[in-house]
Amino acid sequence: MATATRLITAERFAKMQFDLPVELVRGEVVEMPRPELRHGVVCGNVGFPLSAWARSAGNGLVAFNDAGVITRRKPDTVRGPDVMFIPMDRLPDGRVPAGLSDLVPSLVVEVRSPSDRWKNIHEKISEYFERGVAEVWVVDYLKRRVHVFRADDDPIILAEGDIITSESVLPGFSCEVSGFFAGL
Repeated sequence: MATATRLITAERFAKMQFDLPVELVRGEVVEMPRPELRHGVVCGNVGFPLSAWARSAGNGLVAFNDAGVITRRKPDTVRGPDVMFIPMDRLPDGRVPAGLSDLVPSLVVEVRSPSDRWKNIHEKISEYFERGVAEVWVVDYLKRRVHVFRADDDPIILAEGDIITSESVLPGFSCEVSGFFAGL
């Protein structure tokens, strides 16, 4: 006789401790490979110009380090984007709330690791869009490209030599794509 698996809620997941990187996918904890050093460098290379822009413009905050985004409920899914931008008008009282939150970022950045499969990446992108994220960047450091996905448009692929902008989500922001791969 099969036993039913008890699904975990996002709130319970937020209180749990793990030794490896994990996400909550449809109520079940899914382990992910530990990212390599290049992954972390690229996260910083993407996050630094975004943070500098957000601070100078005063219009939002940038979060790193797999801060949780609830993408689905019943059963719950909590994804951990590598970098995300949250506009100030989505922050209660202009401050980041404690604990797991239902905040929806405008921009999510996923840095593609060698173990990531496009099928899984597209699943995450769909979840982000269903939740209300306006734009997702997938930064592929092996191919030195950035795939820009917008909810109602075809994806764009940018390479070194291109400039990444997003007037609807990040007005006034621009950065050379090659800067994302500095040091690699």
